[in-house]
Amino acid sequence: MTSTIDVPVLIVGGGPAGMSLALQLDRLGIRSMLAERRPTTTKHPKAFGCQARTMEHFRVWGIEDRVRAAGLPATADVVCWCESLSGPLVAYTHPEATLNTPAPKSIVSQDAVEEALDAALGTSPAANIRRSTELVSFEQDVDGVSARLRSVKTAEEVLVRAQYLVGCDGADSVVRDRLGVEMDGPETIALWASHYYRADLSRLPHVRSAIGFLVRPSDPSRPHIDVLASGPDADRWRFLEKLKEGQEPLTEQQLIALVRDYWEIPDLKVELINVMPWRMSAQVAKEFRRGRVFLAGDAAHRFPVTGGMGLNSGIQDVHNLAWKLAMVLDGQAEETLLDTYEAERRPVAQDNTEWSVGNFRRMQEMDVAFQNRREDPRTWRDLLVDMDEQINCEGQSLGYIYADGALIDDGSPMPEHEAQYYWPTDRPGARFPHIWIDADQTESTIDWFDTSFVLVCGPGAQGWARAGTALATELDLALEIKQLTALLGPLTIERDGAVLVRPDGYVAWRATGPGDPGELRDALERVVAGGTLARELLESS
Repeated sequence: MTSTIDVPVLIVGGGPAGMSLALQLDRLGIRSMLAERRPTTTKHPKAFGCQARTMEHFRVWGIEDRVRAAGLPATADVVCWCESLSGPLVAYTHPEATLNTPAPKSIVSQDAVEEALDAALGTSPAANIRRSTELVSFEQDVDGVSARLRSVKTAEEVLVRAQYLVGCDGADSVVRDRLGVEMDGPETIALWASHYYRADLSRLPHVRSAIGFLVRPSDPSRPHIDVLASGPDADRWRFLEKLKEGQEPLTEQQLIALVRDYWEIPDLKVELINVMPWRMSAQVAKEFRRGRVFLAGDAAHRFPVTGGMGLNSGIQDVHNLAWKLAMVLDGQAEETLLDTYEAERRPVAQDNTEWSVGNFRRMQEMDVAFQNRREDPRTWRDLLVDMDEQINCEGQSLGYIYADGALIDDGSPMPEHEAQYYWPTDRPGARFPHIWIDADQTESTIDWFDTSFVLVCGPGAQGWARAGTALATELDLALEIKQLTALLGPLTIERDGAVLVRPDGYVAWRATGPGDPGELRDALERVVAGGTLARELLESS
C-alpha cells in the first residue's frame, strides 16, 4: 500500500533554487519536502559566479564564508582575452569595486554552492530532503496538490499531499511540462560541451588572474576555446567547446591533447572528471504560477550564460516566493499575495534574458574585433570597455525595481535601470540600500531582513517607531522596528520618515516624513493583500 505524507510545500528539484527555497522556508518555520532525482549535489561546476545579491542571502543564512572560500580570489573578477594560455595575454576587463553591499560577488562554481546549501539544510529541521527521488505525476485541486514520487533506487512510490508545489527542476522541467506552460523565446542559440578536467597549473603566475581565458589564436586553423578556472587552487578547469548540431564532444584523448597544446605544456598531467553537453537558450515561461503550482529558477527561465544570471535569478525567485508562501500558510495573508510572485519576478526574467542575449552578441562581435585589433584598434578597445557591463553588472544584480506587486507605489518617478551601475534608492519596489550600522562595519542594514517585516525609521522618527511598536503588539505578525542613527545612505526619507521593508529586503511602503500612524497599518494590510495587484479589491471594500 502506498504511504501518504502531508507537507505544506513540495519542492521538485534540488539545485541551488530548490535548496535555497527549502532553507528559507525552514527559517520561516514552514515544513517542506524536497525531491531530487540525483543521488548527490552536482559533480560538475555548471553555473559560475554568485552576484552580490545572492551573496547577501548567503551572509544572512550563515554560509557566505564557506562559499567565498571555495571561489577564486576577489582580484580575479576579470576576463582575459589572449592568443594562447601561455601568452600573449592581450587584454583584461576591469575589476568591479563597490561600496554598495556588505557581501561582494564571489567567483565560485555551482558545485561548491550546492555543497554549502546542502550542509546548511543538514541542520534545518523543517526541511525533508529526499535524493534519488523523482516526480512521477501530480494533480491539483482547490485545496492542494497530490504528487506521486518514486525512488530511483528501489522504485518504491510515495504519495505526497501538499498545499503548494514549486518546480525548481531545471531547464527540462517535468513540472513545467506537466503543467503545459509554454516558453517564450528561442530554445537554441548555441550548443556547447563543458569538459571538466583536473590539471595542476598552480605554479604559473597568471592562472589565478582571471575568471577565464578566452583563447583566440591568430592561426585561423586553430579553434577558439574558452577556459574557466574552478576553485581557488588552480588545479581544476573547464574547457567550453562550441558544437554544431549532431556533433559529438571531444573524446578524452582529444581533450588531453588540446589542453596540453593550448597550455603549451606537452607533459602536463590532465585528468578528465566529466563532460556535460548543454543547450544555450533564451526563454521565459509564459506563466510562473498555475493554481497551486509555481515555477522557479531554470524551470521558469533559461538565459544565455553570458552574464551569469541563471543561478542568481533562481535564488532571487525563491527568496521572493518563500515569505509569501509562509504568510499564506500561516493564515496571515490571502492567496492574492501569491499573485505578486509572477508580477515581480517574470519582468526580471525577461530583462535578464534580453541583457544576456545582448552580451552574447557583443562577444561574437568581439571575436571579429579581436582578429582585426591591429588594423582597427578603436573598435576592439570600445568593445572591450563595453564588456565591463557584462562582468561588472552590479545594477543588474541589485538595481531592479519592482513596478507592480506586494508594494504601495507612491507615484514617484521610476529611476532608470542600468545594468552596470547600481543607484541605491529607498523607493517602493527597490532593495533597501546597504548601510553600515557600526563603526567597525560588521553589521549592515542588509542583515535586518530575513523572516519578518521591518520598519526602518529615520533618526528623528520616534512617531513612526511608536506606531510600529504598537502595531507589532496588536497584530499577530512579525514586525521589527529599526531606527537609523543617521541618514548615511542615499535615502529620500527625512529624519522623521520611515520605510516598511518586506522580509526579502524590498521596500513595500515609504513615508518621507511624519504622518498618521494609521497609514502604517493601512500600508501593511494592503501589501499582504497583494499591494498594487489588489487595487480593485481594496477600492471596493
